[in-house]
Amino acid sequence: MARRKDNPWLPSGGVLVVAVIAAVLAAILLNVYVGYLKTSYEAGSAMFLQMKRDVAKGETIESSHITGFRVPKPLLSSFSKVILAKDADSLVVGQKVRRDMLVGEFIQYMDFQPGMAKVMAKIRPGYGRMSIDIRPEPLLQPGAFITIMGAFDVNPEDRKEDRKIMDVLYNIQVKAVGGSSEATEVKRRADNNITVELKQTQIRQLLQIKESLVDKHFIVSLSPSPTGRAGEPKFSDEILDYIAQLNRPAPPPAP
Repeated sequence: MARRKDNPWLPSGGVLVVAVIAAVLAAILLNVYVGYLKTSYEAGSAMFLQMKRDVAKGETIESSHITGFRVPKPLLSSFSKVILAKDADSLVVGQKVRRDMLVGEFIQYMDFQPGMAKVMAKIRPGYGRMSIDIRPEPLLQPGAFITIMGAFDVNPEDRKEDRKIMDVLYNIQVKAVGGSSEATEVKRRADNNITVELKQTQIRQLLQIKESLVDKHFIVSLSPSPTGRAGEPKFSDEILDYIAQLNRPAPPPAP
């Protein structure tokens, strides 16, 4: 009986099994990698509010009118004036818009008619309001997230001043500009002061920091944080180290 020749172009049983296992492993690894990318993307991003349908000027925003849009971390610095999706119920739903809002537009604090001030006036438990003197006076709107900085004398010698500008507090939401918490059609100058909302412990820390300012006023940066991402107020590591040095007990006098 003539011996049947194997087709050299078809894999043997063992090779075929190995190929199938390799394909399955590749699919699993691909799914794991895609999941990792999705998790990393979501961890470094934030969800903002966007119009789901057109709403005419003067109409009241309903929950069905809005949707969330996730913005990746590199673009967050451009969204400091846009309302976060987590604030939809407290800041947006039930409010009247001051202009025609079109589907796809992002929702900003300045888009609401008078009445927004009442929402901005609510104080969370454990928080308090503080007026901050600032120079120069930038153009701002209530609701904006900012960073405050200050000039400090970092030279321990009394006879010589070594002035240094340091970041003080990131991610502060402006509750009032020049005493007014109403948004306007255009930004307005801060009239030397803004009102912010902070934890009570942060207010006490900031009052101590203010006493150490060379000029007794703060400087506003329109970026919410070094990452460009707005969030909960946070003191910079540099200023915390500086305050720790100020609070360190003086060494005993030499005998």
